[in-house]
Amino acid sequence: MTFFISLLGIFLGIGSEPLNQFPADRSGKTDTIKVWPIAADRISADPLGQYYIISAGSLVRYDSKGDSAYSWSEPQTGRITMIDTGDPMRILVYQKDFNLLRFLNNRLAPLSGPIRLDDLGLTAPLALAISRQGGFWVLDGSTFRIRHIDQQLKTVVESVPLNLPSGTDSTGFRMIESGDQILLLIPGREIQVLDLFANMIKKIPLKVPSFNVYGNRILLVFPDKIVLWKDPVSPEETLFARSGADIREAFLIQNKLLIRTSDQVILMSL
Repeated sequence: MTFFISLLGIFLGIGSEPLNQFPADRSGKTDTIKVWPIAADRISADPLGQYYIISAGSLVRYDSKGDSAYSWSEPQTGRITMIDTGDPMRILVYQKDFNLLRFLNNRLAPLSGPIRLDDLGLTAPLALAISRQGGFWVLDGSTFRIRHIDQQLKTVVESVPLNLPSGTDSTGFRMIESGDQILLLIPGREIQVLDLFANMIKKIPLKVPSFNVYGNRILLVFPDKIVLWKDPVSPEETLFARSGADIREAFLIQNKLLIRTSDQVILMSL
């Protein structure tokens, strides 16, 4: 258990990566490891260097070389719309069609039955995230509050209502627990940073379609480039840039970059 916690700490920001690990521009110095020629719905990566692709209703886990290892699907309960693999032993999977939340083990087998979020009064979740304290975080689309639901499915932390754009839907929102903070992407507007009591710390005015966390930096994902950002006074580090790439998501883990575009998924080394 200590081994896994240490690895999770590296990924979630408890142990930050050195800022000089990458040159300022790596966009022309990547080596492609594998390409999946599919229009995937989602991708993810965990702290152990394993990769996940959601496509055609199935979730598949791949090893560090890009070879498939395990898969999971349950089409009768709807498509898989979100995944959080921050804890590779307790993977969070959300199925929007029936508003179901599941936790899978490292072999993608269910740890328990599905959680019916309607039964918890969470009829319109905008974002979900795994919690290292157990349970999960949810941005409630009805109240615009962030809640921490524990393993007994009780609310133990609740924020004040957030100022969200009018006509808000679930498209584009993303929430990540990293170290002792929660980062929430408000698509097209900013990234909000809160503590683990759901108190607002700061707002980062970055208008970005997608993001992730890498150590003490934020991985910003734009349609034509992927950059590492630390703060307003530090220069961005470009990891990948290609005009017309149509990048949708990206994950950086162990010097490898997993990228989802509109028509393929690419795994490359940096």
